[in-house]
Amino acid sequence: MVMYATKLTRRKLVVGLLAVCAMVVGAGCWLLGGEADTASTAAEVSISCKLKTNDDRVAFLRGYGWEVDENPVSEQDVRIPDTFDAAYQSYNELQKTQGLDLTRYQGRKCQLYVYQVRNDPSGETGVTANLVLYRDNLIAADICSEDADGFVRAVTDRSAGDQTQTPSEGE
Repeated sequence: MVMYATKLTRRKLVVGLLAVCAMVVGAGCWLLGGEADTASTAAEVSISCKLKTNDDRVAFLRGYGWEVDENPVSEQDVRIPDTFDAAYQSYNELQKTQGLDLTRYQGRKCQLYVYQVRNDPSGETGVTANLVLYRDNLIAADICSEDADGFVRAVTDRSAGDQTQTPSEGE
């Protein structure tokens, strides 16, 4: 057994307490697995959630009234741009209406899951639901038409249907 004796000074006490605090904070972040940031936004908006499995993603979409095929038509890694152009700014404004914000994920690699929607209120075919996840946390969600002059709307907006106009239709 090795023993070490030292005189406890104020400086050593402060350094020791800071080290213990750092370990507690680090352990808390590790145990939460990055959920601390999500928890603060989840308190503000219920759409922010963790979607670990395909069943979770399908259940999320169905919870907002969207009937989708069980399996995604596409799963791919995407990178959120470091700076947003006008199109990305507009898309992020749509996300903000749902309580989501992509700005904190700029430059990050994320996963995009695309599901075929079977019950869009407009009756249009070729409508997809897109979910963007970062570490299984939902960071963006939309419903869009595959048509070149189609629409993009919030996943929380089931009533839009054929009332939604694209800028070219509204001009």
